[in-house]
Amino acid sequence: MTIRHAIELDTLTLLAISAVVGIVFAAYFNHKPNTRYSFSLPVMQAQDSTLSPVPSEAPVFAPEVQTFSQVSPDGTKKLTMTATTNKDAGKTYAFITSDAANANQQSIYEATLPNMENMSIPFNTWSPDNAYVFLGQNTASSSGAIVMKANGEPIVEGQRYFDVAALFKAQNTGNTYQETTGWASETLLIINTMQPDGTKGSSYWLEIPSKAIIQLSTQF
Repeated sequence: MTIRHAIELDTLTLLAISAVVGIVFAAYFNHKPNTRYSFSLPVMQAQDSTLSPVPSEAPVFAPEVQTFSQVSPDGTKKLTMTATTNKDAGKTYAFITSDAANANQQSIYEATLPNMENMSIPFNTWSPDNAYVFLGQNTASSSGAIVMKANGEPIVEGQRYFDVAALFKAQNTGNTYQETTGWASETLLIINTMQPDGTKGSSYWLEIPSKAIIQLSTQF
């Protein structure tokens, strides 16, 4: 083989190798997957003015409880009243009798009244023998009283208490009930009245349990 033929052979071999290498690189880059990187930023949404605001929770109602009490003249008994304010501004009144040390408790009366009415414990609520108590029950325009047994039993068969003003009105004395002031004896409640002209009227006794109304010659 001449030198010329050897050079031509080497050239052809080099060209063949270059062609093969080119084909391999072309195949590699044509099949290499393209990796794309993307980034997303948070999007701020515009506030929709048509959306209703989320309502806040209503405050929890906390009833107010007031307590009042009155001890009997001999110091052995006690009458306690609790007045609990309701959501409608009215109040629930509950009355309990007990020993002076709060032993032997007995529920004797309970009532729920609108905010224009109220109940109270009069200073001389206890009868002298501790058998009865009377309670004040008032409206915006008038005062009244109810009387009952201190042990919670009916005051007479079929009635837990007497409405003092209603009993007096039923007697048609010509005078108007004004107030109940206290006890004249173990069974006599004192009632003061007004005459039709607005002046002070006669005083009366309400006898318990007969319901008798007795006019007095002396005004209290």
